[in-house]
Amino acid sequence: MLGAWAADLHIHTYLSPCASRDMSPGAVVRRCREVGLDIVAITDHNAMGNVARAMAEAAQGPATGPVVISGMEVCTREELHVLTLLPDPTRAAQWEALVRRALTPGENVPEIFGEQWVQDAGSGAISSDTALLAAPTRLSLADVVREVTALGGACIPSHVDRVAFSILGQLGFVPEGLDIAGLEVSRAISRDEALLRMPQIAGYGLISSSDAHSLGEIGTGCSLLWIEEPTVAEIILALRGAWGRRVEIE
Repeated sequence: MLGAWAADLHIHTYLSPCASRDMSPGAVVRRCREVGLDIVAITDHNAMGNVARAMAEAAQGPATGPVVISGMEVCTREELHVLTLLPDPTRAAQWEALVRRALTPGENVPEIFGEQWVQDAGSGAISSDTALLAAPTRLSLADVVREVTALGGACIPSHVDRVAFSILGQLGFVPEGLDIAGLEVSRAISRDEALLRMPQIAGYGLISSSDAHSLGEIGTGCSLLWIEEPTVAEIILALRGAWGRRVEIE
């Protein structure tokens, strides 16, 4: 039976060098509970190191949840951002390994880009990821869509209404035939305003997300997913308006 699930599918942790240092997986999950989110995706830049810890945090305590989706915000070779959602930890690990091989060579410089902290899912120990996560990967947009789709995942180009790091800002258009699940508009714009300003996105399923880099931003962009269960497959159906599933932007 279809039900309404409040979802924020674009949340960073302190693994992203540009995120606030209080964005631990546990703090993120607790804030998601406070604002009433049912489904969230942890989508750090070019990495998934804190997804497992967020899942562990969501399974603990007197109030369990929300459902945590394995996600990553990939920066492509064209320097545009794409939300990638994977259906399970096994396929998420395969995707992360592929992205890791495609990272720009070099090490992070915390004084320039910021710290990149990873929390172990079991012990809770915190370590630093030294990879250059702030730089674009060597994967093209077409590469990302092909690989994630083959893994049963969803690709959603990020914040298409922004100039920086968006598919429209970098390319000026959405390539015809690109097998994406939908598009994300930022929390700064309504669905109607987005369609008025960017008529080329008509026909695509749209979500709104917070792109949270600090705790106070979590849930400030939200989508209501009318789906049967909190899975990536159902999210794809909702974005495509299939089998009665749908998305409403709040």
